Amino acid sequence: MTATLPAIVTHRNGLRMGPHNYEEFDYAKIEEFGADPGEQMMDWVNRGKKANMLAELTEAEIAMIFAGGEFFHYEPGDVIIPWMDTKDSVFVLLADGRVRIITPIILPPPVGDWLSGEKSLLELPAPQVVGHFNLLSSTVRSATVEAVVPMDAIEVQKNYLEKLTKTNLHVGATLFKNIGRALQGQLRFTNNDVQNLTVAVALASRALRKG
Repeated sequence: MTATLPAIVTHRNGLRMGPHNYEEFDYAKIEEFGADPGEQMMDWVNRGKKANMLAELTEAEIAMIFAGGEFFHYEPGDVIIPWMDTKDSVFVLLADGRVRIITPIILPPPVGDWLSGEKSLLELPAPQVVGHFNLLSSTVRSATVEAVVPMDAIEVQKNYLEKLTKTNLHVGATLFKNIGRALQGQLRFTNNDVQNLTVAVALASRALRKG
């Protein structure tokens, strides 16, 4: 079970952190928030700013992103993102967290029959951003993201990010450049996985013919 901390950062200009800042979007106040975010927000910024997806953004720009988010605390085993979830928010996982990425292996028969129920497991240390590919296209989540240790994260809704990136072009260009880099890296790993799977299927087919 996830637990939202009751403390919500409020700037002296009256701007209160949260997803309501999409409906009440006031860029001047958000910019002031980023320039002087306060001690609590700066702690979160410092714990998240080394995430690859936030590379080349200033601390003020990261605080502006966080201004539209919600802070959550997770215990080991808590699900941060469930598989097949239809939400399109992104999560900034703050240091020193750690998550497990659980991806069901879904392949056509006969290979899919052999691997029925199998899952691909990967552990990642924070800071990380997860769920970011839904900024490009809103689809169901392809994996479960689960906390391995007690950890914190900030969830930011897609609609707020879209409005912010259309207003602050540097934030928009930088975020999408970083997503492009992530896609490039994922494609490289996918190509390697396809090669390994091709070899495995060929060996399995040969073994079946001999049997």
